[in-house]
Amino acid sequence: MKKIIYCDFDGTITKEDTLRKFFTLFTGDRWLEAEQLWSKGQISSQECLISELNLIEHISEKELEDFLSTIEIDEYFCEFYEFIKSMNYDFVILSDGFDLFIERVLKRYNLSEILFYSNALKIEDCKLSVDFPNSNPNCLRSSGTCKCSKITRPDFYYIGDGISDVCIAKKAQTLFAKHNLKKYCDENKIDYVSFDSFKDILNVFADRGGFNAKVEGIRIR
Repeated sequence: MKKIIYCDFDGTITKEDTLRKFFTLFTGDRWLEAEQLWSKGQISSQECLISELNLIEHISEKELEDFLSTIEIDEYFCEFYEFIKSMNYDFVILSDGFDLFIERVLKRYNLSEILFYSNALKIEDCKLSVDFPNSNPNCLRSSGTCKCSKITRPDFYYIGDGISDVCIAKKAQTLFAKHNLKKYCDENKIDYVSFDSFKDILNVFADRGGFNAKVEGIRIR
């Protein structure tokens, strides 16, 4: 059976957390109230995103496109992706962010072929709304995109950086973590491989001859 790599998007593939940058630009710090409630588990991810989007009273297609044109991906991601393709591994993005953001950023880097699951963002009459086609009523974190429900194989690699990754991180054969996900793993004694960029991940597997075996013994605290 082919191995598979699941990966977060915002702040993992992209250099910056796209949602944080977006809501800061268009709402100032007003979005942080809902974000803090979500991070404490007091509201669901869906409630959080809806509340944050409602703060944006008017946004044009041009404003949205201008914003997305500023989003850059990790400078080593394309090299990493070409490597895993050459190894005949599947790669899927699992995001609790917005499809419109992911589609346009991937297209700019000629990566539109990558399969992804996310929330569905709509812009109509200069207003934004969101649907949750990949939600799951049994999701432990009430995420917009239930990442665990998208797992199709028991042995998988996961790459992530944030709180939306914690459930799936516990199930991964090998986990690559940074930022808040790394902190969570430290606090909950979850094994992980620390990384700063996709160059680090690429080097790990290149040093071990590809993805032929579980990566072990390189947990970094």
